[in-house]
Parts: sequence; C-alpha cells; structure tokens
Amino acid sequence: MRTLASVPFLFALAVPLAAQTQVGDIAMTGFSNAAFGVFRTSITAYTTPGFGSGFSQTILWDDASPHTFWIAGFGFLGRAQILGPGSVTYATLTTNVGIACQLSFDAQRRLVFSDAGSGQIRLFDPATNLVNDLTTGAQPWGVDLNCSVLDPLTGDVLAGGNGAIYRLPAGATTANATPVASGLGGAVTGIQLDPSTGDVLATVLTANRVVRIDGTGTVTDVCPPFSVPGPNSLDLDQNGDLITGGGTGQVYRVPRAGGAPVFLVNNTSPFGNVNGVAVVGGGGYGRPYGTACQATFGPARLRASGAFRTGQTITLTSQNHAATSAGVLVLGLSDTNYLGLPLPLDLDPLLGTSGCALFTSGDATFAGVTSFSGVASLSFNLTLNASFAGQRFYAQHVVLEPVPGGLSWSNGLAFAIR
Repeated sequence: MRTLASVPFLFALAVPLAAQTQVGDIAMTGFSNAAFGVFRTSITAYTTPGFGSGFSQTILWDDASPHTFWIAGFGFLGRAQILGPGSVTYATLTTNVGIACQLSFDAQRRLVFSDAGSGQIRLFDPATNLVNDLTTGAQPWGVDLNCSVLDPLTGDVLAGGNGAIYRLPAGATTANATPVASGLGGAVTGIQLDPSTGDVLATVLTANRVVRIDGTGTVTDVCPPFSVPGPNSLDLDQNGDLITGGGTGQVYRVPRAGGAPVFLVNNTSPFGNVNGVAVVGGGGYGRPYGTACQATFGPARLRASGAFRTGQTITLTSQNHAATSAGVLVLGLSDTNYLGLPLPLDLDPLLGTSGCALFTSGDATFAGVTSFSGVASLSFNLTLNASFAGQRFYAQHVVLEPVPGGLSWSNGLAFAIR
C-alpha cells in the first residue's frame, strides 16, 4: 500500500517551536494580578507588570506565535510573550471586559470568550483592540455563564452554565442556544472538543466530574467522579489527553480514552486555585463530518488517529469494506467547491450509488488496498510537513466493492495541523 509518508511534497521534518516554549508545556493561572506559571519538569514563574486592577481567570496558548499566551480575567484581556526562562513582556490590550472565563480563537484569529460579568459571549479583535458582543439579551444560561469554546469546524460556540452545556449556532446573537447536555450536577467550568470525534469534553466544578458528551447527548465520566478535586479549567495536550486544574492548585492529566487521572504538579505561580490551563502544541484535530454511505458490511466509517502535529504520523482508517479491494484516499483543500460544483455533491444521480456524496475537492489522490480477510479496513498514513501548520484540509475514502454503483464513499474528515 502506498502511504502519504512516501510522497515528497508532504514529507519533511517539523520546524521546532521557539526556544522559549516546548510542545507539552502547560501554562496555568488563577486569581493573580501579576503572575502565571509554565510547567515542564518544574514550574517556571512569570511575573508581569500587573493585570491592572484585575485578577487572572483564563489563559490561552497562541499557536500562531508559539511563545505567546493570552491572559484574561476580571476587567482585562492581555498578551504575554515569553522571552526566556522567567522573562516575559506583557501588555493589557482592553479593559472592556467583565469577567473573562475562557478564551478560544475563531477563523479570523479573533478571541471568542465567555464574559461571566455580562452573561454574554463576546469577541475581541487584536487588530483593533475592540470588544463586541456575539450574543445579546437574555440567554438560556441566565447569569451562570462560566466557560465557552468555539467549534472550529462549524463556527458554533459551546457554552457552559450551571449544570448544563449549550450550543450557540454560528452567527446567532440572541437566545438561540440549545442544550447539549443538562443535569450535570454543578457549574461547568471548562469545555473542549475531542480532536478525533468532536465529542464535547467538560469539567464540572461542584460535582467534581470530568465528562464526555457524544453526538447523541450521552454523558459519561472520563475519570471517576471526585478523582479530580474541584476541576476548574480544561485544555487538551498535543496527544489529545485532557489537562485540568483546580482544587487547591493541583494539575492533572486525564487519558483521552478515560481512566484514573495522573497528578502532575501543584501550582506555585500563583499559589492556589488553577482557573486556566493552556498546553503548548495542542489544538490540532481530524474531525469527521458528513455521512458515510454503505460499504459491504456497513457504513464506510472513516476516522483519524494520532497526534495532529507536523512531523507526526496520522492514520486514516475506514471500516466495513470487502477484503482485498482497491481503494483511494482523496485529499482536498476545500469542502465547499470542486471544479465549480458545490460540495457536498450528491453522487447517486451520477454514479448509481446509494446515499453517497463527495465531501472534499479532489486535489490529490492516493491508491491503496483494503485488508486481506473478513470485515476489512482501508488505511493510509500521513506525515505532514510544517507548511501544513495552521492549514485546514479534507479527506475521504472511496472503495471499489459490491455495493450500488460499485463504490462506497466514506464520510469526510476535516484536519487542522499544529
């Protein structure tokens, strides 16, 4: 089988991050007016000139400037640039903030954040230093807004309140949010999205839970309740594992697949509660979208696994195929247009297939063969160079097998590589 790792234009060594930071570093902050810390093998303290009259509440790593962190909290939002161990520059960029609880980037590199002071989702534009409201008026979370994250695949915002998580559709400005899950038992304090599935991951403070909510709304505990005391923040590391902090300053790693949390460190910069964590090298994803049509033994379900970073190997695998069948990986730079035709494109009238669609532009294709017995799979390995960092691209599998039209077409996968 030919894999993408053997294709020269895709293969190169990853460019290392600036010396000030390393992949896997964990920045943390909470209730300080002048400090945050970065944990590698120990905590390095970074003291700023101060956050004005405010106290820090959240922190975000900037993948476009990998030695930079955004910090926000009570009445401020600013940017810190690490110069070397213990050395930092910092500038407050706006004070038009109530209580900023969680930050994330949108597609234009603007900062989306939940403002617990106003109860609204808001937007900060670094190009103008202006803050605008994304939501207005009464919202279903009432006065209990605690966290939010922008879904990079859809543009929706996931917001956490008291015992519930809501999805606000992209572009909505009033009370359009709908519940994703409720009855969680306490204040939702951090939200992220699983990089391989799109499941919602969240910390629930007063119930001492770290939970996963799948596409059907089913809630499961990622780790045993109370095994992380007072979880009050959440990020994902470069491998997709969960990093959370809270309680009296403990920071834990929780395996993405679930299980007991691993204690990492007690925060010392500042001492006390960890209200925000940010991991260097995280943020990549390989998320499914669209619906697969039938292969020989069921839907041609396509998923990705691995670390979504440059220089790392990602495996794309589709399932339920006939054995020893010819297959193709289709790669594209667009999920909206191919040769002037809008995507997704219904393939049934063209090919005689049943329920199949094209989800990605066919900018490159690579041939392979499904596995050799039983209910077979089709797999390709990708190793992507640094030119793909921050870029979005798309993938789909096609297999020649005994189904209507003679072809099965998987769902699509959307990728962002950090």
